[in-house]
Amino acid sequence: MPVDSTRCVAPLISRLRTRPASLRGKVFVLLGLVAAFRASGLGVLVPAYFYPAQGSAWDSLNLAAQRVPLIAIMNPNNGPSTSLNADYSRAVTALRNAGGEVIGYVYSSYTMRASAEVKTDIDRYDSFYTIDGIFVDEMTNDSDAIHVAYYEELYHYIKNKRPSYLVVGNPGINTSANYLLRPAADALVTFESSTGYAQYVPDPWTQTGPAIAFSHLCYTVAAAATMTNYVQLALTRNAGYIYVTDDSGSNPWDRLPAYWEMEVAFVEQLNREAASNQPPVLSISLQTNGATRVDVTGAPGRYVLQASANATVWQPMTTNVSATGNFSVYETMATDRPVWLYRAEQ
Repeated sequence: MPVDSTRCVAPLISRLRTRPASLRGKVFVLLGLVAAFRASGLGVLVPAYFYPAQGSAWDSLNLAAQRVPLIAIMNPNNGPSTSLNADYSRAVTALRNAGGEVIGYVYSSYTMRASAEVKTDIDRYDSFYTIDGIFVDEMTNDSDAIHVAYYEELYHYIKNKRPSYLVVGNPGINTSANYLLRPAADALVTFESSTGYAQYVPDPWTQTGPAIAFSHLCYTVAAAATMTNYVQLALTRNAGYIYVTDDSGSNPWDRLPAYWEMEVAFVEQLNREAASNQPPVLSISLQTNGATRVDVTGAPGRYVLQASANATVWQPMTTNVSATGNFSVYETMATDRPVWLYRAEQ
């Protein structure tokens, strides 16, 4: 890709998971509300190679990030360019505030680009923008030790910048497991094409790893019905992220698809269906500073964590869109009440 730039809650109380706990004389009750979802979920990985002017498609990404796990790949000029761009800075901040993540595009020319040049681009992203990681394009897919070592070096360089950075490599086709095992990446794009997704057969080794480690990108997909079919296929192929677009040409990532809203709604629907077989489980612990930590484990998707003192009136504490279904919330008010209840719902 070297180019520029209604809530459904189970109605039966018997379906609630409840676990009481007592900390320092305080009683907490944890309720995981079951929505009618399926066993696995999806996020959307968007090559956002379009300029973030006011009122641009980046605003649509902000809205989508409040509904589904979303990662946008920023690409100001086949990389970060040589100076900060205020429009990109605004767009990145807005998307991250909406719950999305942003990773910066660099290209590697299948190891033919000097690693020093790639590192310079990484440095610039890290200096110019508050982002969540790096997208390494044109990654090799063989087991050549020199090739794997090239990307492993870049991986550690990125992680030394910030251990929390996500490193996504893009071979665009089936690849060797070595790139994840070394590691040379945290996640891989194992399909990127305008054709062949219906017939695509992923490597067997990708079917046993965590789904969030694999992404599929499909372009020149004209029909919305084909898009929904491809999204469903991504689930069966253990892909944690999918993006389907009707865009085409030399840069098939320079706009969102005409069916973007339908795509987001369909991913959101699948995530809701996923939780019927994986209802959220809540646990609590008291921190040394007196705060209460609530850990939520469930299916990927959007969660609202709520609290109550009487199980009748509930107040939202936080909304979290999680690609893994796992997140934690720290709360200080719970220890001031004799009884405090929590529940999470999608």
